[in-house]
Amino acid sequence: MICYAGPFISQFREAMEKMWREKMEELYIKYTAEINMCAVLGKDVVIRQWAVAGLPSDSLSVENGIIMFGSRRWPLMIDPQTQANKFIKKMGAKTEGVNLDVFKLSEGNLIRSLELAIQFGKWVLLENIGEYIDPALEPILL
Repeated sequence: MICYAGPFISQFREAMEKMWREKMEELYIKYTAEINMCAVLGKDVVIRQWAVAGLPSDSLSVENGIIMFGSRRWPLMIDPQTQANKFIKKMGAKTEGVNLDVFKLSEGNLIRSLELAIQFGKWVLLENIGEYIDPALEPILL
C-alpha cells in the first residue's frame, strides 16, 4: 500500500483495496475483511499527535502521514493549501530531539546549508519547489 497508493486520491485507493480483496477471494487467500492501512500501520497515539500538529483527521490525510513517516525516501508534497507545510513545521517544533530547517530554492547558500542540516540529522523542509528540481540538489536528496 505504501509503495503503490501514495499518489492516488482517496476514492481510487478504496477502489484499489476493494479490487485486491476481490482478487484474494478469487485466489482463496485468507485475509481480514475491511482491513485498511490505518488499522494495520497506524498507531493511535502517533495519529493523535499528528492531529494536534494540524494534520486533518480524514483517512486520506492520515494515510498520507503513514506513507510519509513510513517511507525510506524523502516525500514530495504537492500542497496548494499549505496544510502539509504547516503540519511539518508544527511537528518539527513539537517533536523532542528534532530540529527543523526551512529553505527556499532562492537562497544563495542552499546546497551548503542542506548538506550541514543533513549531516547533523535535522529535518529539512524545502519550500516552493517548482515542477522541476534543480539537478544540483539530486545528489543531496539521494
